[in-house]
Amino acid sequence: VQAFLASSCLLLAAMAHRALVLQRHVLHGDVLVSGGIQMQATNASEDSNWADRVKSMAAWMASDRFKHTTRPYKPEDVVKLQGTMPLHFTGAKISEKLYKLMREHQANGTCSHTFGALDPVQVVQMAKYLTSVYV
Repeated sequence: VQAFLASSCLLLAAMAHRALVLQRHVLHGDVLVSGGIQMQATNASEDSNWADRVKSMAAWMASDRFKHTTRPYKPEDVVKLQGTMPLHFTGAKISEKLYKLMREHQANGTCSHTFGALDPVQVVQMAKYLTSVYV
């Protein structure tokens, strides 16, 4: 039992040492360890890109759609936590389309006739006749 405990302690110490070595390599930007990604310092174009992203996020957060939304964070906080690769989600595009449709109906004093669908086949069949279908 003591031999097993001693060997497991040595194994844990070796694993902890290896984790620290890897962390040091990644933090220093070693290309061999960080998966081929070379970490570089920021430059002026990245700073201006960040400022543009903050500006567009602030405009989006201040849009009419979110005028009644209170956020405990700033646009800078959101952009800081975003990745650098732009992501486009289909659900976000569809929700923008639905929001615009509902605002048009509100402005015109009309309504959107809709029914609920239980499966994708029903959605396809209803889509010809309705402006919105909920699933």
